[in-house]
Amino acid sequence: METNRPTFQLEANEQDERKPFILGNTKAIELTQLQEDYLVPVFSRDNVETISHTDFINVVADAAQTFFHGEQFTPPQIRVSHEMIVRTRSGNGKLVENLEKDDSGSYYQRMMFMIELPNISYTINGNAMNLQIVGVRSYSETNLLGNSSQKQLFRLGIGFLNRCCTNMLLSTDGVKFDIKVTNPADLYRYCIELFASYNYRQHIEDMKRLGNTIIDVSTFAQFLGKARLYQALPTHIKNELGLPELILPEAQINQAARDYYSDENFSGYGKQLTAWNFYQLLTNYKNNYIDITMERCVNAYDVARGLASAINRQDDTWNWFIE
Repeated sequence: METNRPTFQLEANEQDERKPFILGNTKAIELTQLQEDYLVPVFSRDNVETISHTDFINVVADAAQTFFHGEQFTPPQIRVSHEMIVRTRSGNGKLVENLEKDDSGSYYQRMMFMIELPNISYTINGNAMNLQIVGVRSYSETNLLGNSSQKQLFRLGIGFLNRCCTNMLLSTDGVKFDIKVTNPADLYRYCIELFASYNYRQHIEDMKRLGNTIIDVSTFAQFLGKARLYQALPTHIKNELGLPELILPEAQINQAARDYYSDENFSGYGKQLTAWNFYQLLTNYKNNYIDITMERCVNAYDVARGLASAINRQDDTWNWFIE
């Protein structure tokens, strides 16, 4: 399938003034630069190109403009990491200091992008939320030594971006972590299916309800302690206790503890806070690697909703973390 080159209707000036939606060891890059200045890996056995990072972005953007027809879209914000250096034939045998520009090239192993739909916007607790679409690709999950008949892995999500802090807010029904395809046409189809299955209005209502639950200081402290203990629990004990999955690393938990006292938007300053603020503290951490950040965003949402349900005695799944 050949897709038309998507058109973006808004400038990126406001985006450039915000904090990046992910940091880690990533850097920002423009779509044209990614397409023109970097190589596209091929499968060694048949020399067929993989689906490139730029093709991935363009297919997702094209599907979004088809599904959300008439909406405005911001240019994609793109972050890349893990630059892989390769040599051309002309560079064979040369010392590094003798290499010329045409003797080598490179590609980025990991790439993440975000596109906003600014007209689909809601406000929660005074925070403006824009609908966003995010995609992740890592060549490390593709066997480049094989051939083009193997499926390539992509991650795709649709949710909201908190404009005041660029926290990504994703839910379970708004993500696909295991899109496996061999061609852009199948990738396009998966995009449309995800957009159709995601209910953004319901997602907003669910997040609004977090603002109605109060987490007192002792409950917050109990969670911080139990979250650290959880990391040390043997798997068989987690299974015996029936504990839900918590994949947030200790560094992310520690960041939430620090932000509880200092964050300008969501801190509790040593006092109680809402489950909404707690959720934002968990998603404030932006030092994850590209290929795991979406999973941790979704898990942060599950944690916030789970604790709110436990406090309100609606569901005891997350009770262990606050008992």
